Amino acid sequence: MITPFKMPDLATTGGPVKILRWLVQAGETVRRGQFLLEVETDKATMEVEGTVDGIFTGTLVAAGAAVDAGTVIAEIETAGD
Repeated sequence: MITPFKMPDLATTGGPVKILRWLVQAGETVRRGQFLLEVETDKATMEVEGTVDGIFTGTLVAAGAAVDAGTVIAEIETAGD
């Protein structure tokens, strides 16, 4: 089952968040709580954690792009029901 990974609300002023770099590659096994990417907000640079265990299937938004909270930015293949 493919699980969309959305940009979380990082409690900033509500503006877009810039993706600085991805810390994982397509095909890698990822764990909940693992840092998947580094972002820059209007206040700070921070790492964003994954929310599920699975196989990182790839990004939908490239490094350098700015996105709003809730935007699907990647997909993770998780175990089906």
